Amino acid sequence: MKKIIPLIFLVSFSCLAQTANNDLHLTVSKAVNQQDEQINQVVSTVRAFLKTKNESYNSNKYWLPTDFDKHQYPFIDLYGIEHGREGENIYQPTLMEVIPTDKPNQWIVKLAFIGHNSETKENQLRGIYNIIASKINNEIVLSRYQDFILESWQQTQKDSISYYISPLKKINEIEIAQQQKDIEMLCAFFNTKPIPLTYISCANPKELFEVKGFDYSPMMYVSKVGGLAEYGNIILSGNNSEIYTHEIIHIYTLNLFPNKHPFFDEGLATYLSGSGTFDYLWHKEKFKRFIQKNSDFKIENHMDDLYERLYFEEETSIPYLIAAAVCERTIRLYGKERFFKLLNSKDDLWVSLNKIGLTKENINQEIRKELKL
Repeated sequence: MKKIIPLIFLVSFSCLAQTANNDLHLTVSKAVNQQDEQINQVVSTVRAFLKTKNESYNSNKYWLPTDFDKHQYPFIDLYGIEHGREGENIYQPTLMEVIPTDKPNQWIVKLAFIGHNSETKENQLRGIYNIIASKINNEIVLSRYQDFILESWQQTQKDSISYYISPLKKINEIEIAQQQKDIEMLCAFFNTKPIPLTYISCANPKELFEVKGFDYSPMMYVSKVGGLAEYGNIILSGNNSEIYTHEIIHIYTLNLFPNKHPFFDEGLATYLSGSGTFDYLWHKEKFKRFIQKNSDFKIENHMDDLYERLYFEEETSIPYLIAAAVCERTIRLYGKERFFKLLNSKDDLWVSLNKIGLTKENINQEIRKELKL
């Protein structure tokens, strides 16, 4: 399973170009009726928000205050979206449409971020994103599209998990029951009580990105499965499934270990629950075969980038399995409490690894030895 990483990459797109400059300039499509006083107020608010959104992604006077309580960083997908490798404000915003919803004084605002490559003369689309605009006390306030769209989804509650189920699929009660067993396992492992979660069950990654607000992002098409954990104890699954223990582990570690190191975090999630539809032992066997087939593979050279696109037979992420093997070895030799200290440490990765007897010089041999146990 290829984890969805919330980054937006560049693709060619035939459209009217916005020339990159030092200023952020909102272009308004002719499809937007600026003769309407309320629509004009929406446009003005969106323009003001875009100019201030990068000052902080956990506060903004044009955004609904309760969104920050619920999501912590409600417009994080838009933070810095206009910047690219070529510099700042490469991808200029275009307000494509302002569409009324079924509720009075509420609209869907569609924003496109488009750039122009002066060398290739091509226009490039970074993404098309929806937000909600509402008129409250004669002021326009923006909010997250995700909450708006989920109002029409199926809902069910099972112990600590609030499920939102895609209208494209049926609720899988067997998977919900299995997920509860995994929650019990996690509570025992971490010695904690269940954490209330919101689980958004999508049919596929394309629908997952649509729920987040994207009409278009190239990440929608990277893989047929995947998902992510968001602030606010929210799981978004694109696996057509009501069980996603790997991502739920990230919610638990985020709450229990505020300084968690991503290497040990991803390694633990893979060790305890595997990745995608396969458990750790299945991936571990694949990792063993990879190591056997690649005798000259140097583990120490693949420790710094967990999201390196290095897969064996499509499903098994080698960086994830390296991290999982390190976690398994640490817990076996030093116990959970020692491991938890490493997980919750801000130390450099190699500083932490040295504390459990792993160095750049011996890790290749030690992990290969661990795989033979």
